[in-house]
Amino acid sequence: MKSQRPEYLKQGERARLFPTISETNRENRLTSVFLALLPYIPAFSADLLLPIGIRIGQRSRIECWTEVVPCSSSHLDKRPDGLIVVKAGQRIWKALVEAKIRNNQINEEQVKNYLEAAKECGIDAVITISNQFVARPEFAPVNVPKTLLRRVKLYHWSWTYIRTHCEILHRDMTDNPEQAFLLDEFLRLLEHKDSGVQRFSQMNPGWKQLVQTVTNQGSLSKNDPDTIDCIGSWHQEERDLSLQLSRHVGAKVQTVMARKSIGDSEIRLKDDISKLVNDNVLYAAFRIPNCASDLEITAHLMARTVTFGMKLNAPLDRKSTKARVNWLLRMLPVDDSSLILRAYWPSRSDPTDASIADLRIDGSVIQTGNPKVVPSRFEVLLIDNLGGDFLGRQKFIERIEKNITLFYDLVGQRLRAWQPPPPKPIHSPDSIESSTVEENDELH
Repeated sequence: MKSQRPEYLKQGERARLFPTISETNRENRLTSVFLALLPYIPAFSADLLLPIGIRIGQRSRIECWTEVVPCSSSHLDKRPDGLIVVKAGQRIWKALVEAKIRNNQINEEQVKNYLEAAKECGIDAVITISNQFVARPEFAPVNVPKTLLRRVKLYHWSWTYIRTHCEILHRDMTDNPEQAFLLDEFLRLLEHKDSGVQRFSQMNPGWKQLVQTVTNQGSLSKNDPDTIDCIGSWHQEERDLSLQLSRHVGAKVQTVMARKSIGDSEIRLKDDISKLVNDNVLYAAFRIPNCASDLEITAHLMARTVTFGMKLNAPLDRKSTKARVNWLLRMLPVDDSSLILRAYWPSRSDPTDASIADLRIDGSVIQTGNPKVVPSRFEVLLIDNLGGDFLGRQKFIERIEKNITLFYDLVGQRLRAWQPPPPKPIHSPDSIESSTVEENDELH
């Protein structure tokens, strides 16, 4: 398929699936292969572009270019790695692409130059791609003046983010063997050890010192570079975990954020720094499609533990503590020694804990001091005591990544939120059946 070079480019070549680029320039080769796939796998393009507001319809046409030089006379020496053009009727959307592999970071000054060039050439966005992780595509891994973003948008994809979309789509692409083959080959390329694609694997260099400060009863400073870097690392790990869960369940898992943080990464950074300084914890939550509740992770620096948990409201049609506990236990057929049930009580009663194994024997061992009170909410927990491994920049990450999928397999996939039963007809003889529910639960 031939296409004339757009007028807003001084220079550029069509993206090739088999680029004639030196083997030593793996960055440009990988970028070319990725961009070359977008016009020929519309579902893949749609998956990546929809989160940044670009819809790909049946009449949409995509063109991709590499080694581009924008038309701006003041930026002829700046060469972004690529250009994506989406045409839909009279509307044309354009985005410059800058990609990095291995440990290479997105360069702030470079991004500023590309934003300025895009503005001068009427290009709508700049997309950066690297092994850096962000919570959402509109959160960039670099800080640029907001004045540069008034007419040009800035987005970021990690290579792992692209790989995850590719994997999920590949599972469902049974009706198009040609596109499935292309995706499979691209996945093989991304997963190869020499591709330059890397996952997040360790916390920031100051992690050990920061943890030791907390465990030695010291205080953290909001302006300390180690504190800021710690939250930056945690945000990258948080995003990597959501992608790991997405691949594990075969569906897109979302990072849960406060509403005020969704459009502003700086607000999110400040809030999480405050939580770390004030409470000495790192927190993350993930929304998995059709799960009973969000999967929450809390790393407690003082205790050197990581807790994985999901919360459920207790069933209101069970009247005793034992009956409500048994309702939950029936959803957890596996007795893992690491699983704990936490019960929350009305009024000011403190939560109570008991192991799942002990509750199998006696569901009332979790009862608070007042036997007449019943729990209003439950939380199923897996608590991992890391001890010395908590200090390890890599060990800390490895343990979290191992246990999050374990917790989902043991708990997340099994829990179902309670729903009240439909109302019975008034004066119906069948309504007496509801009175037997409590009795049956007491017997188990």
